[in-house]
Amino acid sequence: MRLTVVHSALLFDGHSVHENATVVFDSDGGRITAVSTGSSTAPFPSGATIIDGKGHSLLPGLIESHAHVHGLHLPPGSDQSDILRSPLRSGVTTVCDMHSDPDSVHKWREEIADELAKARSSKGTVTLSDLKSSLYGATIEGGWPKPIVLGPHPSDELKSFVSTWPNVTVESAPEFVKNHQANGADYIKLMQENCCSLALPTGAIPVATLELQTAVVKAAHAAGLPVVGHALSVDMTEVVLKAGADGLTHTFIDQPPPQSIIDLYRQTGAFVIPTLTVLSSLTAELQDVREKFAEIAGRKEIVNDFTKQNMVEVIGMKDPAAQLDYAFQTVAKLKQEGIDVVAGTDAVAGLKGTAIGPSLWMELELYVEKCGMSVPEALNAATALPAKRFGFNDRGVVAEGKRADLVLVKGDVTARLQALWEDEGIVVVWKEGVPAAL
Repeated sequence: MRLTVVHSALLFDGHSVHENATVVFDSDGGRITAVSTGSSTAPFPSGATIIDGKGHSLLPGLIESHAHVHGLHLPPGSDQSDILRSPLRSGVTTVCDMHSDPDSVHKWREEIADELAKARSSKGTVTLSDLKSSLYGATIEGGWPKPIVLGPHPSDELKSFVSTWPNVTVESAPEFVKNHQANGADYIKLMQENCCSLALPTGAIPVATLELQTAVVKAAHAAGLPVVGHALSVDMTEVVLKAGADGLTHTFIDQPPPQSIIDLYRQTGAFVIPTLTVLSSLTAELQDVREKFAEIAGRKEIVNDFTKQNMVEVIGMKDPAAQLDYAFQTVAKLKQEGIDVVAGTDAVAGLKGTAIGPSLWMELELYVEKCGMSVPEALNAATALPAKRFGFNDRGVVAEGKRADLVLVKGDVTARLQALWEDEGIVVVWKEGVPAAL
């Protein structure tokens, strides 16, 4: 057992703020062994690594609840090694993939496990965030996001790749879920898109029916898997909620929040992952905010030059009536009504306006600056709350027996969120008790 002690820190445990905290964790076992607050005269464990946390904040590793770990948006031959490295350097210890091919997910998981084992045996560092995944979403014949990925002039290779995606039907829903669970899916992702919020004709692609989505949800819940669903408009959100999904992977931008949708959220107990970062790229708004975080990420060498430039570009394909402010209104209203808001960005390597890791900083700032959240509420949305809603019972909070996924930040991040990325910012990240290479 190799123990590390962080003492005299301001602790955000995922829920509450505690002064003068001491946290002890085992780098070999990867678990937190003790948490205490207030003054103590008890000696530190013999042989432990001692870290003075005075003037610092300690919090759980952040959870990015909506990203993608494939390389489809990168130029051919691009280096994909930063896909899970940039988030860890940003304090993100868990990335939730929301639609990627199983081969990519399995490759990453093997690399993650191998790296951790080697770091423990050599007392070295880790570079990769942990990975949760839906594997492929429950796509349908010709449905979202197949037309977008293929584009106007798809290569034969891309067409062949997309042809391997599921074509789920009501009849095949149980087998789809069974196979996904056997292949390591942590949850199931629905796709519900009719393009009415996009610069495409409404109904331009096949749209999943309520009957189909209900069948997928029923099969997933019978297997003990949570279900989340893509929707960018009010009518599509209604379908996902009525199907019984546990959460939405975006909020809508086609209109202000109708009370009927707020009521439906409350009745179903579903949560929302707003993805304001990607929505701002979709609507081509908040350019100054994108530029700010791109500059910070580049200066801290969290992203490479390609990704820094990519962060300031925009998707820009919204329907003329769509507005980002509708998303701000919706998130604020849902929060006021007690609906769980879980932090996620829809960041993808090469997707304009995003970068996995730094995009979560932008997302959290928008919750505070545009949606009326307090800083602790925003931090809760990226720690304890996603862990609870996705059933990740081993992480998301700083408590005895939980994973030692921890972030040490210079200053009081609970009073000033910007301490995460400004000035010295993140000082140390531990994943399962092993320090990250920052």
